[in-house]
Amino acid sequence: MPPSKTKTRSAWLLLGLLAIACGSLYIPGLTGALYYDDIRPLSGLASVVDLDSALYYLSSEISGPLGRPLAMLSFLVHVEDWPGAIENILLFNVLLHLVNGTLVALLAHQLLSLRGLPGSVPSWIAVGAAALWMLMPLQVSSSLIAVQRMATLSAFFVLAGLLIHLRGIAIEDRRPALGATLQALGLVGFTLLAMFTKENGILLPVFALVIQATLLADRTSPGCLRLLRTVAGGGTLAIILAYLAYSAFRSGGVFGGREFNLLERIQTQPLILLEYLREAFAPRPYGLHPFHDGYPKVSSLAEQPDALFAAILWPTLTVLAIRFRRRHPVAAFAVLWFLAAHLLESSVVGLELYFEHRNYLALFGPCFALAWAVGRTPLPYRRVAIAGFAAYLATLAAILFHVTSLWGDKLDAAETWFVHAYKSPRAAEHLALLYLEQGRLDEAYQIMRIQVDDCPECLASVTQAALLACAAGDEQRTRDYFNQAERLAIDAHNVGGAVSALNAMHNAVEEGKCTLLGYDQLEALNRSLLRQQTAGLGALSRKAVHINLQRIAMARGDADTALEHLKEAWA
Repeated sequence: MPPSKTKTRSAWLLLGLLAIACGSLYIPGLTGALYYDDIRPLSGLASVVDLDSALYYLSSEISGPLGRPLAMLSFLVHVEDWPGAIENILLFNVLLHLVNGTLVALLAHQLLSLRGLPGSVPSWIAVGAAALWMLMPLQVSSSLIAVQRMATLSAFFVLAGLLIHLRGIAIEDRRPALGATLQALGLVGFTLLAMFTKENGILLPVFALVIQATLLADRTSPGCLRLLRTVAGGGTLAIILAYLAYSAFRSGGVFGGREFNLLERIQTQPLILLEYLREAFAPRPYGLHPFHDGYPKVSSLAEQPDALFAAILWPTLTVLAIRFRRRHPVAAFAVLWFLAAHLLESSVVGLELYFEHRNYLALFGPCFALAWAVGRTPLPYRRVAIAGFAAYLATLAAILFHVTSLWGDKLDAAETWFVHAYKSPRAAEHLALLYLEQGRLDEAYQIMRIQVDDCPECLASVTQAALLACAAGDEQRTRDYFNQAERLAIDAHNVGGAVSALNAMHNAVEEGKCTLLGYDQLEALNRSLLRQQTAGLGALSRKAVHINLQRIAMARGDADTALEHLKEAWA
């Protein structure tokens, strides 16, 4: 057997061993918790008993305009696991991550082969890129938050579609018809599959355009195939940009229910993109967690030099990448791929500012570039570069194990994140809930008092504090927190979670766990929130407020009012 084939086989064998090792490093995290976004998509599994209820479940998700039915279909596998065997849901996620890591290696190998790299070099660089991508601790949130399977399964279809697309390019000279068919299948068919898993799957043709404009810029194709690929990718990019422009215009510069406006989001995102890269390549173990809702916005670039630097850096890098894409194709590919992956979720749409899972696909470009740099280091220094890269991977693996071990210990993780998550209402509420599950009411109450001191404008936190004060029998603080909640309901921007907190308060009053508040006060606060925050509450939150009011009316025996609120809820 030629030495090059032996080395190639060794590279792929190493990838298999690395995938097994990576899976082992994730095992401690399988005993982790459910988080804020997990409950709504997964709780419906309890109602699945037959084909009709299963079909209803598939069509019940409202996270995006397409309903994400393929992601919901994957959750149907866990009907028997809900709610007592969450570890099986997380295990599926981890296995999917390992499959995606394999696809990353195959995709990188195909790209390098199309560039004409000889012998076993493509295999070793591809394995290095995949190993780096799989072992990054920043990727933990994509696998150990159950609902983020929507992101990783969509990524599976994107990676598979690009691989099929590139395979079509590889054979287009020898078998034009089959090559064109595979290219179309990869671009069109798998884009649809990815989109019906999570909407940002529409970026697949844009990724293909980035590849063609950088790594394959000098490649010719028979007939009009290259032109058709450019039109497909460019047309998709134009549609996305038009949608972003429309979204920005429609928002009027204001995002309902957010503490930031359009300008502040645009000023903050470049800095966040730099922070994503820092956490990816130089991770802080306690900085990797699910709770970034307290991330500080950038209100003035003039007052934050680091944000100003980031705001200048990214447009500059974009221009340089486009300008020098032929001279430095790998560097240009890394920059443009990373930015393309963040085009929808990190631009002008009024989503939350910071989520780690947005980097799941985005990091492929930088990982590919770093593995390329190591693999193409001049011969006198290549062994040193490879040894350094191996040591770096071992360091990432150690940090990954530390992070997954923390995530797997629910209470320890919640206590740690409460300290390290910057003023996060969700981190506080998550810890308080775990304390309550253990019957530790006083500690839960103390946590929410601390949270309200840190964020007195957070309506959900103040409402939760009022509830716990009531349950603890603290009459004065119950009155103070409730009055504070009434004031905030008028003009507070941060109203996220307040509706569910009011529902929990109703349960506590109904069950006799909160005797210092009554239905009159609950009704007044619900009505105030509905009346004053109509623009800030989404449709689901308004529906939930009407359901709260309907429950209050039923508790009073007022069936007519209850029916009116039920009609409003369904409207």
